[in-house]
Amino acid sequence: MLSLRSRTLAVTAAFALLTGAAACGSDDDAGGDSNEKVTIRFDWWGNPDRAAVTEKAVDLFQTKNPNITVETSYAEFGAYFQKLATQIAGGGAPDVFQMDYRYVREYADRNQLAPLNEGDAKVDTSKVTEQLLSGGTVEDKLYGIPPTQNTQVFNYDPAEWTKAGATAPADGWTWADLSAAAKKVSDASGGKVRGVSDFGGIEDWFEVWLRQQGKTLYTEDGKLGYGAAEVTQWWQLTDGLRRNGAATPAAVTAKIDGSAANDPVTAKTASSGFGYDSGFTPQTWEIMGREMKLSPFPSDSGKLGQYAKPAMMFSIAQRSEHKEAAAKLINFLIGDPEAGEILGMSRGLPANAEIRDKVGASLTGPPMVAFQYEQQVGPKLEQAPPPPPKGAGTVKSTFQRTYDDVIFQRSPIPQAAEKFIGEAERAIAS
Repeated sequence: MLSLRSRTLAVTAAFALLTGAAACGSDDDAGGDSNEKVTIRFDWWGNPDRAAVTEKAVDLFQTKNPNITVETSYAEFGAYFQKLATQIAGGGAPDVFQMDYRYVREYADRNQLAPLNEGDAKVDTSKVTEQLLSGGTVEDKLYGIPPTQNTQVFNYDPAEWTKAGATAPADGWTWADLSAAAKKVSDASGGKVRGVSDFGGIEDWFEVWLRQQGKTLYTEDGKLGYGAAEVTQWWQLTDGLRRNGAATPAAVTAKIDGSAANDPVTAKTASSGFGYDSGFTPQTWEIMGREMKLSPFPSDSGKLGQYAKPAMMFSIAQRSEHKEAAAKLINFLIGDPEAGEILGMSRGLPANAEIRDKVGASLTGPPMVAFQYEQQVGPKLEQAPPPPPKGAGTVKSTFQRTYDDVIFQRSPIPQAAEKFIGEAERAIAS
């Protein structure tokens, strides 16, 4: 359920639609929509759980702003970005839409996003956690504002680990500790339940490991912040877990696509995995079929490597004719106390400090567990890095695809790492 594998494949392909006509967004704005009746469109990605509370919050917004009608739509992550790319290419983007941290620069560089720190599209960021804003900022212009924050997390089945005699994660645990615990879980079940879902092909988790080594995915000038040596070391770590039976086998790993149906942890063929804490909604325990515990990542350096990441962002289309109304909607969703109570943790921990405290006091179930986890790791989280360069989506999908060559033993790890680096450098240079 919480895996990211293959979600970017559809997104990367969808960006091809943003060339040509899509590259010439208009700077014109009809303006003056504060006193006229207008209709704006608001699209987002998510599940029915998120949709229900979002629709409720939008209804409240319309009650408080009777001159503004909001038409809504949502879809699963990959399908959402395919549709968004098509809409933008055709000049029909929603006025307000969710934006992912990894793709904000792609759209901003194509002049498809309105700056949110100036003009009619200006949004109030005074109560938003400051360290999050860098994630939506390109050359001093804010193109995406995070309604919530999240961070990376390791989640595991405490009952399965206890039954296997595996040592539970604790502050200061290491990658070797994870390997030993996961191997115990696999052995205790005769291999029917693997200790951990193979995480080697997910660039997000590689990024945390890199940061633990004092490196980054990208340098400030948009180049790769690592080389083949680091990729080799990472894949040797994760491939070793697969080879000794601690991680899911290649045939299972290759099917992971971000859906609950193909997620080993949800399917109970793995007892643990990595994800983002924003994925813990009120229905998570029901979907997973048991309660999970959350832990920070293991580390061999004493450095956590995790950061406060915009769980997602809200953006306004550059071509929107109703930027003022669009900004009002965003301000409402991130700053209205009643809206905050309705939305809860549906998109992660509220980025607005006042809303966050109120929401946290009333949480139960998985969202409460996620909130407590954020409180635990919060002091150790670093500032979000700036949006990655153009081509980052291709790099991410290439990372996954090349790792498939590793787990199916089609290519030795050093050669696979060199091949990946070559493709990645071409992707961000094009």
